[in-house]
Amino acid sequence: MRNVLLLASMLFATGCPGFCGGFSGGNDTVYQRGSESLIVCGNGGFVANLTTGPVEGRTQEIAANEYLATRGDNAQRAFEYTLDGAGNLDSQDLGAPFTEAMLDATALDHADVQCQDLETRTWWTAQ
Repeated sequence: MRNVLLLASMLFATGCPGFCGGFSGGNDTVYQRGSESLIVCGNGGFVANLTTGPVEGRTQEIAANEYLATRGDNAQRAFEYTLDGAGNLDSQDLGAPFTEAMLDATALDHADVQCQDLETRTWWTAQ
């Protein structure tokens, strides 16, 4: 729930509350579906804020525009997804497609905080 609230505040953020430096979220892409969000991080990770709970881990391209997401906490398959080039992230595992959120640099910086946070997890360096 904390991550969902963070994303909601990112979407409506108009400024950076004093802790942001230069723009750092340019390699991240945020997708949304209703109250759910999925951040595909430029560092190779992902943060999925789903109604069933948050899931974090790594992504790996397995074919052109097809990806495997593995859980960070146990290295098990979380879901597979495709990017369709029209701004949609489709996953049979997750149900209805997610649509790319058009965020400004400040909102992407806020999303990137979650991506950078992945790198502090013990599983990040263990894999």
